[in-house]
Amino acid sequence: MAGIGDVPDIIKATIAAYRQGAFPMAQDGELGFYQCDPRSIYFFDQFHRPKRLKRTMRQGQFQFSVDQCFEEVIQGCRRDRPEWISDELVQIYLSLHELGIAHSFEAWQGDELAGGVYGMAFGAAFMAESMFHNITHGSNLALMYGIDCLESSGFHFCDIQYSNEHTERFKPVQVPKANFRKMLDEAMKIKVMLKAL
Repeated sequence: MAGIGDVPDIIKATIAAYRQGAFPMAQDGELGFYQCDPRSIYFFDQFHRPKRLKRTMRQGQFQFSVDQCFEEVIQGCRRDRPEWISDELVQIYLSLHELGIAHSFEAWQGDELAGGVYGMAFGAAFMAESMFHNITHGSNLALMYGIDCLESSGFHFCDIQYSNEHTERFKPVQVPKANFRKMLDEAMKIKVMLKAL
């Protein structure tokens, strides 16, 4: 694994942006870094698990993993959001994965990838970026599994930047940007190792 000093400037800039509360996104083919206010956060003790999804998870039809097919998860997410996840951004995320910063949570049905979520870990903060599914509920179950992994590994929260109709079902909390920056600064002081369940 390469050290931070050995990576290209764009990777260093992306890491610096995340550590300051910004996130990358491609718009009109150009990569930029953005912040939003308020910030949508999943706090583990307030994360809502819908009854239907809990029941589906208990039935054992799906299996779960961490970092087993990071690139496939990225490409699955890009399929639905090509205007946001450019080729350049895919390569940046792959480099961050090699550095141990970017991670994916996967849901499987047999040998088929049912869905996944990917994001970045900085200390005890996890910044979820995107999710996708090939099989109904695959992305939701991967997210629920990921939240359980993060909580058991000692992370403080899971940032999702901003909420939408899909992510609202899990009850994110809206946090003012200034408060989020303080939370992020504190979380980054703590060393955490992401572990699969």
